[in-house]
Amino acid sequence: MNDSWDDMRKAKEDLYFSKHNEAALKKIREDRSGKIRKSPISGEPMEEVAFKGVVIDRCKQSGGIWLDQGEMEKIIETVLKEKEEDREDWLSNFFGFLSKKT
Repeated sequence: MNDSWDDMRKAKEDLYFSKHNEAALKKIREDRSGKIRKSPISGEPMEEVAFKGVVIDRCKQSGGIWLDQGEMEKIIETVLKEKEEDREDWLSNFFGFLSKKT
């Protein structure tokens, strides 16, 4: 008799995790389908802007930016390839770029 309870409990547990796994997979599929990212600060859709040839996400309300893995490295590589006189003020240009709200 104890085995039937264990079997029922395991079946319910399997169903529970199956539903959660399906929901997680659905969310991943939506994220990969080009769905617009939302700002973790305001919850509003972020805009994609290009800086030094790299597309980054910026919150329209707060001006905060979010970089995907490797994007900061790409920006730095681009800056290091520029002429020295252009390179010196890239950081102030970067922060000036970030503070522009459109």
